[in-house]
Amino acid sequence: MNQHTETMELLRDQIARIERRSRVSDAARHLRTGLPDVDRHLGGGLPCGVVHEFYGAGSDLRVAAKPSRFIASILADTEGQIVWISGRYLDLHLAGIRAAGLDAGRVICIETRPENVPSLCEDILRERTVAAVVADLDVPLSLTASRRLQLAAEVGGTTGFLLHRESAPPGAGRLPPSACQTRWRVRGSPCVLPFSASTALLPLGPERWTIELLRQRGGRPASWSCEISTHATPHHLPLASVLAHGPMVPAQSGRADRIGPGAAYA
Repeated sequence: MNQHTETMELLRDQIARIERRSRVSDAARHLRTGLPDVDRHLGGGLPCGVVHEFYGAGSDLRVAAKPSRFIASILADTEGQIVWISGRYLDLHLAGIRAAGLDAGRVICIETRPENVPSLCEDILRERTVAAVVADLDVPLSLTASRRLQLAAEVGGTTGFLLHRESAPPGAGRLPPSACQTRWRVRGSPCVLPFSASTALLPLGPERWTIELLRQRGGRPASWSCEISTHATPHHLPLASVLAHGPMVPAQSGRADRIGPGAAYA
């Protein structure tokens, strides 16, 4: 096969992928994050059939509990099996998975050698029988390796989530460049103590997260602060309804979804 033939085959394959995307509805092309402001900024939610990166910060840098729960809450709205790969002991917490709204029976857990994670992730992304792949990374991927995963996700139409734990950059460090569609950092923020004139000991305020979209291909970065309600509805991520121009407003009543009482600030 000469170079011209190879180029034409690549072009045909790329056109076929574009045509497959155009035949699906907008809702099928995106995954809702559970935060309306975030979904609007992304044009409907996280794009499907591509790869997204997540990592934590501070004391959660190596544990990555907050980004893990955020990913689980996003996948709770999908259908089909989810493959979660780790190159070490997979320490997913069953109660945490359920609290995020994700049915633990849909999650297939795989433990392998750290060096096998990228290739295994690539193989599963090419499969059309799974809804998503989550991979715990011990080392950052090279630009070439991330391109391979991105191409595999496009071919299979499977959405990938790379969770950086041991590979996360310490302090204000940055991950190396990658071909992934988006890169996110989910970190804890100081909570706001509610004022109470009737007691000298102030109760703790609701937990607060800062969700940062550090980069997205063809889009702008952004940041949102979200309060986690103390009284969370089971199986739903209790991220708050968005505040307009700063003042706090009560959550709107309606059908139950992953949004709970609290506040989010863009």
